Amino acid sequence: MTKQLKTLAKRAENYWSKRDLQALVQLFHSNGANQVPQVAYFCGLAFHALNERRKAIECWRSAIKLRSNYVEPVRALAYEFEAQGQLTEAAKLFYDLIKLSAASADDLTTLGEICIKQDRMSEAQQWLNQALDLDGNNSLALLALATLYVHVQDQALALKYLRRAAETRDVDLSDLASDPEFELLWHDSEFEQVISGRH
Repeated sequence: MTKQLKTLAKRAENYWSKRDLQALVQLFHSNGANQVPQVAYFCGLAFHALNERRKAIECWRSAIKLRSNYVEPVRALAYEFEAQGQLTEAAKLFYDLIKLSAASADDLTTLGEICIKQDRMSEAQQWLNQALDLDGNNSLALLALATLYVHVQDQALALKYLRRAAETRDVDLSDLASDPEFELLWHDSEFEQVISGRH
C-alpha cells in the first residue's frame, strides 16, 4: 500500500473513532479513496449510521473485493443480512468468517440461530457448542441451545441450558412465559422458577 493510501486508511479510522460521519462521506468521494479497503469499510459504517443501508452494503462489498480476508466488513455484512432476514446470505458470510478463523462466540451463536430457523438442528448444535467452547458463559448461545432442545422436544436439556442462561444474569427470560416456541415447558414448575429469576 502506498503512503497516500495508508494515510487515507488512517484518516478513515480516525474519523470513525470521532463518529465524524460527514467527514467520512466526504472522504468516500475523494480521489483514490475507493481503492482503500479500510476507507470502504469505515464509510460503510458511516452510511449505516446515517440509515443509508444500500450504500453501506455496497461499501462493505467493495472492501471485501479489495481485500478478501478483511474480517470486519464480512462481519458487518453478515449481521446486516441477518437483521434483514436474508438468512442464507448471512450464513454464507458467517461461514466465510469461520474459514478465516475469525468467528467469535457471538458470530457462531448467530449462525446457530440461523440454522435453527432453517430447521438444521444438528448443524446448529455444532456451532452453538463451538460458541460455548470460546465463551462458556455466552448467554445468547445458552439460550439458543435451550431453544434448540425445545424444538427437538428434549425438556431436560432445554431446562439445563435455560438455567445456565439465567445464571449469567445477562438475559431477561420473562418473555418466555408466553413465547409459543417454549410451549413445551409452559407447565413445568422449574421453567416457571427459572424465567421468574427464582431458580
